[in-house]
Formats: sequence, structure tokens, C-alpha cells
Amino acid sequence: MTMRLKEREMVAIGASVAAGCRPCTDYHVKAARKAKLTGGEIRQAIDDAMDVRQNALEVMKAYGLHHLGETEETDGGGRGGATTRIKELVSVAAAFAVNCTTNLENHLAAAKSLGVSREEIQDVIKLAGFIRGKAASHVERMVAPEELTHQAADAAPAPNAAAAGGCGCTSETASRSL
Repeated sequence: MTMRLKEREMVAIGASVAAGCRPCTDYHVKAARKAKLTGGEIRQAIDDAMDVRQNALEVMKAYGLHHLGETEETDGGGRGGATTRIKELVSVAAAFAVNCTTNLENHLAAAKSLGVSREEIQDVIKLAGFIRGKAASHVERMVAPEELTHQAADAAPAPNAAAAGGCGCTSETASRSL
């Protein structure tokens, strides 16, 4: 089974929000509206992504405190309760976008238990990885160019649609770039 356009845009919104990328979020919310997603569906993708992002913070805080000999309980991304296919797809994308292996492991297992195919998971990971890269590039452009040029003098910046006002992280773009 492959993801439908509505699911892809919910996944893209989740990855964009989790990665903290405003241009990507703008782009994908507009694309979601064009794909006829409801406000409730868009809200659900945002909420699912923020749950993962918040839990990633809790996991890392507990991990850091462990190094001080302190303990702090966290559920490791297993928020409990009923789940759905789309919630897990969005959560996998969000976990990847925020680099949280604990959440990623938990949501991959949940997605697989719901029958999400390996191909779909790979597609979600590719899209989330592309968006995570775009988010980083938006931040890097805010740093003074002279500070970056000495780091990669021979590397030319990749052309990107975000510079022209769009995110450029459609699933087609992500597939071609990965």
C-alpha cells in the first residue's frame, strides 16, 4: 500500500513542525489545503508532531541527567492509548526530523504492528530527512555568509525553491534528491 496525497501532506506537516521549519510548514499547510485536508486533519498532524518533539526533549533531559547520576522518568515516546496508521506515519516522520531514536524505535514498531509496509516507512523517512535538511539550510542561511564560506569554500550551495519563496520539499523533490 502506498500513501495517498492527504497522508503524504500530513506526514510532511508533521516533519516540518517537528523540525521547527516555518517555510516548510507554510508550504505543506498550503499543499494540504489544496489536497482537501480539513483543519482537524492538519491540527492532528501538528499535535502528533508536537507530542513527539516534546517527548524527545523529555528523553534527552532524562538521558543528560543520567550522566549526573540523577534519574527522571519518561515514557520514551509510548504515550499509550489508541493509535492509527496516520498518527504513526506522522510520528515516525517527526521522530526522524528531531533525531530521536527512542521515539523512532517506538513509532516504527507501532507502525509495523498496524500493517504499515516497509516501502511506506522508507518513503516517510526519505520525506522527513529531506525536510530536516531543508530546515537546517534555512537556519544556515541566517548565519553571516562570510562565516560559512571558509567552511566549504569549494562547495556551492544547492539551488532550492525556498529561496524563491517556497519550501521545495514536495515528495517528488525528496524522492529525486535522495
